[in-house]
Amino acid sequence: MAVGIGRGIIPPFLLVLAPDVARAQEASGPPKPATVHLFMSDTRALSMLRIGDGAPVPVVFDTGTNGNLVDTGIADRLGLPNTGPSPSIDGSTGKPVPGHDTFIRNARLGGVPIRDARATALAYNETDEVGIFGPNSWPDSYVEMDGPRSRLVIRSKQGTPTPAGAAIPYLGEGGAALPSATLDFGLVKVSAILDSGNDAPIILPSMYQTKLALQGQPVVAGYAVSAAGRQPITKATLAGSVRIGGVTLQNPEVYFMDGGRPNIGLPVLRRIKVIYDHGGKRSWVASVGTIEMSGAAGSSSMPSEEGRQSSGHAVPTKRKKQACCG
Repeated sequence: MAVGIGRGIIPPFLLVLAPDVARAQEASGPPKPATVHLFMSDTRALSMLRIGDGAPVPVVFDTGTNGNLVDTGIADRLGLPNTGPSPSIDGSTGKPVPGHDTFIRNARLGGVPIRDARATALAYNETDEVGIFGPNSWPDSYVEMDGPRSRLVIRSKQGTPTPAGAAIPYLGEGGAALPSATLDFGLVKVSAILDSGNDAPIILPSMYQTKLALQGQPVVAGYAVSAAGRQPITKATLAGSVRIGGVTLQNPEVYFMDGGRPNIGLPVLRRIKVIYDHGGKRSWVASVGTIEMSGAAGSSSMPSEEGRQSSGHAVPTKRKKQACCG
C-alpha cells in the first residue's frame, strides 16, 4: 500500500525512516564551528584568501565593510568576470568606488568557504594586501572576532543559540548598515562603527573635543584630504574611561576630525571579542573587563596570546572601503 500526497506517492518504508532521519539530525547538532586564523598586527588584521585553485593571497578582514573588494590584478589573473561598473560607494568620500563589478565563486578565507557573491575589482595599490573581506562573507553564521586570540570563529546560526546579552543593531539603513557599539563616556554617549579596517583606536567628529575630559589640548596628528579639501586631524588622550558594552577602556587615545564618522578601530577590537550577525544586522560585545590603553593598542587585563603593546600610528588610516553594495 502507498500513501498519496498531492500527485505523488510515498512508499511506506519512507514514512518509517523519516522520523529516524530527523532524530539523527537532531542528535548530530549544529555544524562544528570553523576557525579562521588572523595575522594580527597593531594596525592590520589579515587573512589568506584563495579563489578556486589560485594561490593564497593576503586580504584585510574588515568589520567596517559590507561588501568585498579585490585587486584588479588578482581578478584578471584568475579570470574573474567584469559584470559592469561598480555601484559601490566610498564611505570616506561619498564618491563611487573606481573599478568594476565582478563575481567571486568557490572562495575560502583562512580555509573556510565563503558565500559566492559579487565584489568590486579595483586597483588596490597596496604592498602587503590585495583586498578587503568582512563578516558579510558568512551571512548565515555568527562570526566571532576573537581579537586576543587572533582568530575568527564561524558558527552556523542553524542550531546555535543566540549569543547572550542584548544585541546591538547595525548603524545605517539597508545595504549601507554597518556593525556598531555605543561609546559610553558617562554624560556623553556616541554610536560608533566597529571597524577593524581602521588603525585608530577611536575617531570622533571634532565637536567632541569640547565635550570630553582630555589630558591636555588636542594636537595636530596629520591631515585628511578629500573632495572637501584638506583638514587637520587632531588627537588627545582621554582623561578617564569609556565603556563599550561590558568593556572599560582606561585613558584611550582619541582622534578628532571635521565630518569624521564615530569609529572604533582595530587597536580596540584586537583586545576584545565581538560577535557579528551580518544577516540579522546585529552584533554583541562579548568581552567583559578593563583595558588600560597605552598608545594605540595598550595592555589588557583580559587574556591575550600575544601580550604585546603598540606605539600606534601618528595618523589613522583606512583602506578603500565600500559603504554599500548595490
